[in-house]
Amino acid sequence: MRYVKLIDSMKSFLMYWREYSGGSPEEMFSGWLTAYISNFPEFLIFETSYWRGLEKLGRRMMEKVFPRLDELIHDLIEAWMNFLQNVDQVCMLASEKLRFQKPPIIGIYVGSGWKPRLVSSILDEPMLFIDLGGLASLRWVGEREVRGVIAFGLGQLHHAIARGGVRELEKLESDPFTMLYVQGYAQFLENLILGAESWHGLGEGWLEKCGEREADLAEIYLEAAERRRVEEFYDPEGEVAGLKLPGRYLGYMLVSRLREQGMSLMEISNLSEERVRRLSEDFLREMAGR
Repeated sequence: MRYVKLIDSMKSFLMYWREYSGGSPEEMFSGWLTAYISNFPEFLIFETSYWRGLEKLGRRMMEKVFPRLDELIHDLIEAWMNFLQNVDQVCMLASEKLRFQKPPIIGIYVGSGWKPRLVSSILDEPMLFIDLGGLASLRWVGEREVRGVIAFGLGQLHHAIARGGVRELEKLESDPFTMLYVQGYAQFLENLILGAESWHGLGEGWLEKCGEREADLAEIYLEAAERRRVEEFYDPEGEVAGLKLPGRYLGYMLVSRLREQGMSLMEISNLSEERVRRLSEDFLREMAGR
């Protein structure tokens, strides 16, 4: 039985990199478009849609990606190898625990870098996009990290399918309180799929520190939500109160609370926007001691 439908662009990427390595960012972007990504329209559509246009995408890549690409190539290849060695097993575990109706579609490529949402729709078909260049830039290239990223992405894919499409997740991401729920659901499923406290990319001691400071984190999140500026809670290159990605911890605790109250995963995945917003805000206020 097949557990995944894989679109692997990495051999084409390496051919592009060998030709354009050492070029200026402008040359590398031009080559990325013509010699590589144009052969995989799914990835180009995802990237231009995410950045809302080719101009913004190009600026992002010329500033953030191409100046570092040559130094990251070995980490990028390591992430690719670990992905290929683990994707079948992680998808098998996800199929057993989440009951996907058909094999998930996963694409691996090198694009603009890490993104908090890894899913999109291509021809109305939900698909998981994993940017290995983004993983390399974060040093999330070992087996444990890569397995966690796959499981987290499958959690987002499951959520999108359960809610009727990726656009539903996109709408939820526009509000700080519903964003907490989206990220927390994916993190909850990452741990469920792998059967362990996975928390990809966050290292030893992170969970305990979040637990010790959860009241402060909840208070800071509420204050940030009032300004509708919670990006740092989900940005692995930033920190809040000295901790990376605390939004994933808070969201996970929210979803865990709902499970403890007796909700099934299907009930949690299909909560209305209004109810999610209310549950999230009430949960944070309680955690903050307000």
